[in-house]
Amino acid sequence: MTIEEKEKLLTQSVKLKLDSINYQITAINSYFVKDCLLRDGTCKHAIITGFHEPMLDSKSSVISDPETLEMLYVWTGPMNFIDIDDFFKL
Repeated sequence: MTIEEKEKLLTQSVKLKLDSINYQITAINSYFVKDCLLRDGTCKHAIITGFHEPMLDSKSSVISDPETLEMLYVWTGPMNFIDIDDFFKL
């Protein structure tokens, strides 16, 4: 599977999860990052799926592993990270 196909698949997966909790967004996009600094301080390739919530004018991103397509966590701002399960329980 190419990086572009993985980006598209993750965009669709994140959108479905957001829809399942009625989280309204106006934009969503995924892109590949080499040597992304993760919350644990390590650097690893990642696919970032960013989305915009219009009511609070907030931007968040789901950080995913490009090899396993596992969603690792949600970045909601500088030094603010939320576990995937906790975020999608909102």
